[in-house]
Amino acid sequence: MNLSELLDEMALLAIPDGSKVVTIEEARMELPQAKKLLIALQSLQDEAHNLTEELEVLVEDLSPHHEHVVEVADQLGGLVKEWQAIGDSLENMGARIAGFDPGHLEWHGVVDGYLVLYSWCQGEDDIEWWHPLDTGINGRRPLVEA
Repeated sequence: MNLSELLDEMALLAIPDGSKVVTIEEARMELPQAKKLLIALQSLQDEAHNLTEELEVLVEDLSPHHEHVVEVADQLGGLVKEWQAIGDSLENMGARIAGFDPGHLEWHGVVDGYLVLYSWCQGEDDIEWWHPLDTGINGRRPLVEA
């Protein structure tokens, strides 16, 4: 897709660095994999929360260099690396996380010549919504295709 033909110069400037603009077909093609990655991130978030709580309790009674404290901190560091890798995978497919509970994914796209965000929430079968960049999920509008 040649973006300069679809969008005006100001809209092109609104695209965040590292983001890409996709067609609705491309977003839909990536949705099954993006769903899996979102679920993985939700799981990592829960695990990181639990490890953080455990670490807070441990450092109350143990030295920061204690073997168990170091082990839990290393596990937390591993989760962060995993999180970053999954986030990079989502970014490479043009998706971004807009929420975790419920899960909400978005892709930059073009509707009627305007730069928008295609929007999908957990529980929905397909990407059937979009919203302007300056609104959130509450500003979603149905995606009507010609």
